[in-house]
Amino acid sequence: MKTCTMAQRKDCGNFISILQFFNSTHLYVCGTNAYKPKALIISASSLRASRDTKDAKNCCPSSSSQRNTATIVDEELYTATQVGYFEERVISRCYSRGTRNNLELETVPKLLQEPDFISSTHVASEGKILLFFTEVGDLIEDSFRSSFTVSRVAQVCTNDIGGSLTLQKRWTSFAKSQLVCQQGNELLFNKLQDIFKLSPMNEESPDNTLFYGVFTTQWAYSSVLSAVCAFSLTDIKAAFSGDYKTYNLNENHWTRQPNVDGKIGKCGLFNDNDHVLNIVKKSFLTEKVVRPVGKKLIFSSTKERYSHLAVQRTQAANGHNYTILYLLTESGFLHKVVLLDKGPHIIEEIQIFKQPQYVKNFLLSTSKGVLFISASEGVFRVPVFNCSVYPNCAECVLARDPFCGWDSETRACASVSRMGSNLRQDVESGNVSEHCTEFKNTPATVKRIAQLNEIVVLPCHSRSRLAEVTWRFLNNSIVPQFPYMQWTGNSLVFIVTPETVNTYHCVSEELGFKQIIATFDVTLPVIPRTFPSSHQQPDVTLDFDEGTKTEPIPDDYTTIEFDESEATKGEKKDAFMTADRTSEKKDRTNHQSTENMNTAGKDTVYIAQKSYYTEMVVFCLLFVICFFVFIAFVVLWRRSMRCNKTTPQKQPKDTESDNIWQTELEEQKS
Repeated sequence: MKTCTMAQRKDCGNFISILQFFNSTHLYVCGTNAYKPKALIISASSLRASRDTKDAKNCCPSSSSQRNTATIVDEELYTATQVGYFEERVISRCYSRGTRNNLELETVPKLLQEPDFISSTHVASEGKILLFFTEVGDLIEDSFRSSFTVSRVAQVCTNDIGGSLTLQKRWTSFAKSQLVCQQGNELLFNKLQDIFKLSPMNEESPDNTLFYGVFTTQWAYSSVLSAVCAFSLTDIKAAFSGDYKTYNLNENHWTRQPNVDGKIGKCGLFNDNDHVLNIVKKSFLTEKVVRPVGKKLIFSSTKERYSHLAVQRTQAANGHNYTILYLLTESGFLHKVVLLDKGPHIIEEIQIFKQPQYVKNFLLSTSKGVLFISASEGVFRVPVFNCSVYPNCAECVLARDPFCGWDSETRACASVSRMGSNLRQDVESGNVSEHCTEFKNTPATVKRIAQLNEIVVLPCHSRSRLAEVTWRFLNNSIVPQFPYMQWTGNSLVFIVTPETVNTYHCVSEELGFKQIIATFDVTLPVIPRTFPSSHQQPDVTLDFDEGTKTEPIPDDYTTIEFDESEATKGEKKDAFMTADRTSEKKDRTNHQSTENMNTAGKDTVYIAQKSYYTEMVVFCLLFVICFFVFIAFVVLWRRSMRCNKTTPQKQPKDTESDNIWQTELEEQKS
C-alpha cells in the first residue's frame, strides 16, 4: 500500500476484479491489492476462505480501471487483462493442473496492439477458449495504422501445454481474426462493445452456436450509432483453419502464409519440431475475416448507442421460437427487441438509471427470467417480461411480446410459460381485429372546467412509442394545427374561447388499429344565481303575503337562460365543484349544453356584469380638463418669463433721483 501511495496512484485499495465459480462448491475471487493482485478460493455457501491467498500476478488486473475478462474451465483460470504499473497486456492460463505449465503469450510484434478485452467464453465442443477484444489494427496496405480500431476474435486451446523448446511455456495455439460487422459495402462498425454466446437448441449441432455482438463506429459523421451482428461458430472455425499472414518486420508489411498442413491454429503442437513452431510463432493473424450471418446487420439504431447485450430464445403461444435481444443504452435505458421475419421490433423500453454510469456486468439468468445489471449505483434486477403492464387485449396483442398473450377467461395479459397455448397472441403482425373481436375501449370522459382565455393542457399518454397519436373532435374530425398546438408527449394545448369549447378524443393508431386513449370535455364554468354587488343596490320589493321577492333587471346586466329539465337542483348547487368531482358525473357534450342555453321559456339568471361606460366618459372629461389646465399654466408661465427678460434694470443713480422727485411731490401735497 505504501509503495502504491508513493507512486501517486489513486486506486490503491483492494478492488475485486474477478469473481467466478471455481467449481460447483467454491468461488474464485481476485482483488487488485494496491497493484499487487491477490487471489482467494472461498466457499460458495458460507463465503469463508477455504485456502490461503495466492499471488495473482499476470492472472488479475492490477488496477480497478483496467478492463479484463476471465473464464474458469476445470479449475484452471484463462484470463486476458492488463497487469503492472506499465499496463502490460497478457493472455494467460493460471493454476494449471498437474504438471501442466502456466502459459503466456510470446512477445512478437503485432501480436497485440493496445487491446481492450471485452469477453471470453469456453467452446467445449472445440476444446477452445474464444476471446473477444478490440485493438489498433491495420487496413489494406497498412493505411490508418495508428488510428483505425479493429474488432477481434482470438483462440487458445485448453489442452495447450506450450512447446518443448520453441514457445516453451507459451501459447502454441494462439490465433486471431477480424470481426466485420458490415452490410454489403456500407459503413463498417469497427468497435465491439459487448458480445453474447447463444448456444444451439438441444437437437442442433454445436456448430450452430451464434455470437451476437453490439458494435459502434469511430466515425462521428455516421447516421447509424449502433448495430448488432451475429457470427456463427462455423465461420469462426473456417477462418482459423484457413491461411494466415506473417508480418515482415524488415519490410514492415504483411505477407500471406499458406496453411498447407493445417498446423497453424491447431491444438496440441507440443511434439512438433522447431520449424513448425517458428512458423506458428510468426503467423497468428488469419487472412480470412469473419463476416456476420447473412452478411447483414441483425439490428441497428440511429438514435441510441448500445453498450451491453444479452440474448435468449423463447417459444411463443403458437410454438414458434423467437430470438430476444436485451440492449442497454449508454443513457441508461433497456431495450427489449424481438427478431421477426419482417425485421426487428422493439417491444418495450425500460429506464434503468437516470444518469449515465459505468456498467461492470450485464448478466441474463434464463432460469430465473431476470437480468442482473451491476453499475456504479449498485446491482439492478430487471424481469425479462411483465405482462401485467398491458391492461387490455388490444395492447397485449400490439406489444407482440412472445412471452405474453391475452387470456380471454381471466381477461388479463398473462405469461405464455404459465398459461400455455390457450392465449391470444400475434407476434408477427399484431392483428388486434382478429384476436380481440369483442374488445371495446371506452375511457371515462374527463370534464375540464376552464375560464375564457385560460390556457388548457390536455395530456395523452400512449403506452407505445410506435403508435401515431392524433387529436379529434366529437365528430371524429382532426383537430387543426391552429389555434391548437400538440406538444412533445402528445399533449394538446390551446386557449379557451367560445370556439374551442368542445369534446376532444386522443386517438392512437398502430398497425391499422385505432383506439381512444383519453376523452376530455372542455366547458365553461356554470354561473350560479347571484344578486348585484353591495355598492349597486337595485330596488327590491318584498311581497310578504306571497313570500316572494322581485327585482327589476338593470340595463347593464347580461342574461343567460337555463333549461330546468337539464340542470337539477343538485347540479345547480354544485356549480363550482372541482374538475375531479365533476368528472364523476354523467357526461354531457358541449353541443347539448349550448342548445339548452338557447332554449326559450326557461328560468333566467342575472349575472352581475357591470358596464363601466359612464366611468370611462367621466375619466375622459377629467383628463381633458386637466390637460387644458396644464397647457394654460405652461402658457402663463412662459409669458411671465418673457416679461421679466424685457424689463430694464434701474441704475443706482436713477434710483436716487427718483427718491428726490418723490420727496418733492410729497412736500407740494402737504
